[in-house]
Amino acid sequence: MGRHVEYAGEPVLVIIEGLTMYLTEADVKKIFDIIDRKFTHATVLVETMAPFMAKHIKEKSIHGSHARFSWGVSNGKKLAEIIPKYRYIEQHSLVEGMAEFIPVYKVIGKIPFVSNISNKIVVMEK
Repeated sequence: MGRHVEYAGEPVLVIIEGLTMYLTEADVKKIFDIIDRKFTHATVLVETMAPFMAKHIKEKSIHGSHARFSWGVSNGKKLAEIIPKYRYIEQHSLVEGMAEFIPVYKVIGKIPFVSNISNKIVVMEK
């Protein structure tokens, strides 16, 4: 049975983590369209994967489920092109986050290739 969420137009925060890389671009557009229809003001934090990684990496933790990565986007600005009703605000690579716990990532994160293929948390607003 579905639940109804009361909404009176206040800003909302939507977090999409660990999902988009398993979907198609059309599915990602559909998710953002649903958010657009349901909420007047929304900030969306969405984890994205680089296309290279989606095509070439096999995630061992999901191997038994037969799930596979199927979609990626190179950065938040490219995501904004796909979902034009939303405005790109900023992005942070997961390497940046890892640097807080493992200092060597501060150096690794400065390598353009690593920075480009790292998953990102993209902030979008509508």
